[in-house]
Amino acid sequence: MRKRLKIFALHTTRRTLPATGGDMINEARFLTALSRFADVYYNGQLFQPGVPGYGLEDREIAVPQGGYDLYYVRNNPELFVQLPSPKIVMAYPYVEDVFRAADAVVVTTEAWKRGLTPYSDENMFTRPMRHWYGDDVVAPKRVINIKQTIDPYFLEEPSRGRLIEAHAKTTGAKAIGFFGRIDSNTFPYMFVRAYKQIIKELPQVKFVVGGTVRIPLDPTIVKTTRIAYEKMPAMVKACVATATDEGNDAAFLGSGKVLDSMACGVPVIAYKTLTRTEQLGDYYPLYYENEEECCQRIREVIHDPDIVAEARRQMDIRKRHFLPDARAAALQATLEELVELRGRGLS
Repeated sequence: MRKRLKIFALHTTRRTLPATGGDMINEARFLTALSRFADVYYNGQLFQPGVPGYGLEDREIAVPQGGYDLYYVRNNPELFVQLPSPKIVMAYPYVEDVFRAADAVVVTTEAWKRGLTPYSDENMFTRPMRHWYGDDVVAPKRVINIKQTIDPYFLEEPSRGRLIEAHAKTTGAKAIGFFGRIDSNTFPYMFVRAYKQIIKELPQVKFVVGGTVRIPLDPTIVKTTRIAYEKMPAMVKACVATATDEGNDAAFLGSGKVLDSMACGVPVIAYKTLTRTEQLGDYYPLYYENEEECCQRIREVIHDPDIVAEARRQMDIRKRHFLPDARAAALQATLEELVELRGRGLS
């Protein structure tokens, strides 16, 4: 029997992992996948998927001096450089000493990985990341694409009460949802321009947003109150479709919004980028690249049940790649190899 890895994990300076932001939600989902083949200790405590709060207590953070096979820390440079090896880190934010110390950096898409290998003006995948990394970066020893993980909770059917509440929040309209961080780097401005055109012919359609809003919103948009994480599946299912990020970051970052919709079986009207095709596949029928195409995709989710059915069929196939067991199967050999090589002094 293969020995289970023992992994230390920490996100910034957070003692626990509350589901109060996209980064922490994605982190918990990643640790859930790791827990399929490893014993993960978040801030020194066993991370327990399916247990309220993951079984974590609010404890002081201490720098571990050993006792683990692998260390994974996100955005805590001071602690990271003190850790023994092997150790891995999320590839953002960029800190030169962290990149030098890391045995590998992790990313969530192939576009992000290719942008770092190599990081150069000649690399088309590097260009969208310049505002993150600047002119130059230390070449990482290794880049691992961990992708993103679906939360199995989103596969479950919400209670009738929560669905009724969610429909009320969308005003009972044909809602297209956009939930999560809402700022200039993520907001679908092209989609909104198309939406403002289409509501002249389809007034029953409403664009509904919910989350941390950091930008002014057009008065035609329905803004909901902040949505608790446990109510998110019902909110997604109350929509006829959802929208995706469009900003510069969409060129190389994944999207939890897409995975949530995929898990719920709700079509995504998706701005086409390499990261979206990595999630949804090359032949997904609801991509757009300009306002005219976006208008047509909105019409289709309202009036064309065949296209909606095909979108759902393809999402059902694609979601298998992002379930915790699938992500664990893809990551286990890579991380075990990293630990073995580092133990032999070969990494």
